[in-house]
Amino acid sequence: MAEDRRRPPKFSTETRKSDPRRTNDENFASFMGFLDERFYDVDRHACRVKKGVRSYTYSLHLVRCGVARLAAFETDAMTLRYSIRKNRYHSFIKLMMPTSGTFTITVNGVRTVRLALGEALLFDPTEDITYAAVKDTKGISLLVASNYFHARSSHLAALFKELLISGKTPRESCFIGALEAVRRHIPSMAPDEAEDYCDGLCAFLRPVLSECFKDKEKAFSTHQDFLRACAVDAMFKHIGDASVKADTIAREVGVSTRYLSDLFKKTGKTVMNRFLELRLERASTELRDEAFNEFSIEEIAKKNGFVSPAHFARVFKKFYGKTPREWRTAI
Repeated sequence: MAEDRRRPPKFSTETRKSDPRRTNDENFASFMGFLDERFYDVDRHACRVKKGVRSYTYSLHLVRCGVARLAAFETDAMTLRYSIRKNRYHSFIKLMMPTSGTFTITVNGVRTVRLALGEALLFDPTEDITYAAVKDTKGISLLVASNYFHARSSHLAALFKELLISGKTPRESCFIGALEAVRRHIPSMAPDEAEDYCDGLCAFLRPVLSECFKDKEKAFSTHQDFLRACAVDAMFKHIGDASVKADTIAREVGVSTRYLSDLFKKTGKTVMNRFLELRLERASTELRDEAFNEFSIEEIAKKNGFVSPAHFARVFKKFYGKTPREWRTAI
């Protein structure tokens, strides 16, 4: 049976299950149907059911809301390899945890993390990720926009290359327990409930991150990457202040304005262009965030550092191809 490859709606639930009348290949193709090709880059040659599986079975419950995708899954032994397509509008952070069986995540074919029961991993899903599950693995997956994550957890998603949460401390144990509870509820969760659950998980996660990242620099491959992340963190702190310029950001990072400018030039952007992107990204999320339904477009613009609503509308349309009003009402 051919899979429906149309773009899924932003607010929806989806349930997929294996069919005993189908072959292994047909059931696995059905399972992979959640990987919308407009959103993911999939290496289909690397995706396969493990040898020895006589009858591949799975179940998948997926909830989509404006800021997140929540999934509860159960699968036989298999391997997936895919990444989220990078785009100029949003970056993402992903969390996965097995609730039975084990799950192995390999990043860029180099770094491998084996998740056992009671362990969760935060990571960048735009990297080349290989996922491998053993027989009868169950788990939860949460995908959110980075700016939403920052707003709810008070931590910058860019700080997470891979962060293992093992449940060894009281804070981590509370968070793992909350994840397990949410996983049980996903099959009956409505899309308009999902954001509340995501808010709750971020609240449980906040003290875990504060505990884990006392020494943030160790999470970065180079000191320059760390300084750029510190600059972005400073931008978020001042995102509503239209008067803040590059010299303020440089002063908070502890470098000269020229050095900070050179750091961002290596990424193909200026300091203020990156600041503008962050403001637009957060505004775009808030325009579709139920928690901001009572805020007018002008109020959202102002709290993200845009003094003039007309200027906000103009740069927003240039960046997203829609006016803020069109963006807010689009489904």
